[in-house]
Amino acid sequence: MVIFKEHLEEVVWMGHSAARIIQLLSTWDVNRQNADELFWQATFKEQTYALSQVFAVPLVFIQDNAYVGGMSIDRKNAKLLDYLFSAEFSREAVLVELKTPMTRLLAAEYRTGVHPPSADLAGAVVQALTYRNHLMRELTFVLGDRGPKVTAFAPKCVVVAGTGTAELDTDAKRRSFELFRSNCSKDVEIVTYDELFRKLEVLANLFGLKRRQSPPDPTRQTTP
Repeated sequence: MVIFKEHLEEVVWMGHSAARIIQLLSTWDVNRQNADELFWQATFKEQTYALSQVFAVPLVFIQDNAYVGGMSIDRKNAKLLDYLFSAEFSREAVLVELKTPMTRLLAAEYRTGVHPPSADLAGAVVQALTYRNHLMRELTFVLGDRGPKVTAFAPKCVVVAGTGTAELDTDAKRRSFELFRSNCSKDVEIVTYDELFRKLEVLANLFGLKRRQSPPDPTRQTTP
């Protein structure tokens, strides 16, 4: 047992983590067009480490389907966030709101070359900000005396939605999306599914992890 603890435990842990990364990438391969939000919530509930790849700082997972405030005296209007994390060292709250890969990023062209955000994306951003506002006002009540140590001075929000390679197929669309995203980035970071899984793929490649040949991606354009 001592030999295992000293020499093998880390190797076993690394092997388990590698298997989880490969499993999640394989799930993405066959579910790129899965519009079931509950499916993605369940998937990331089992693999919360994947969402932490969005950030530059280490995170601690706190709770999924987390209550962040807003409940009235009749117990209605409770605000339930998809995932609550905290920064490992500062303990500042990080709120993650999950949509699906099929969530539209942009609406119809408003003027020539101008594409506003879709109602779903704009709604998800406002929803995340609403949850943030409630958490900042009601943190002590939400966590109680026995809750984990989380602060909420200026929490960061993340919305995971849509697939950029499928939808942002012109310079005008890419420009419109980036203008909207960059102007939201102070309080809400918008990350597409393909960006998130690309980060995981880079991580897998870094450690030389291989998965089964993925099926053709119908969203990717090929050149003759």
